[in-house]
Amino acid sequence: MIQVDNLAEMAEELRRRGVEACHEILYGPHGGREVLDIGDDFFPLWELLLPENQEALALLDFAAIKARRGPDWSVDPPRYEP
Repeated sequence: MIQVDNLAEMAEELRRRGVEACHEILYGPHGGREVLDIGDDFFPLWELLLPENQEALALLDFAAIKARRGPDWSVDPPRYEP
């Protein structure tokens, strides 16, 4: 299984497996967000770490992860109000 704790290493491993991947930092109004760029899509680290995405990540099914995104999805992590 690929470890998500280091997206640069993860991108390298994915490239070895034939996946077009790179590690990037996207900058926006709330600062930089570490992302994994897969083809024409990107996946923020926080999204890859969500428990509900672990099975899809183990299968390298990035389409399934993207399909879970809601209509208000953002590169910024969701904020949970107490």
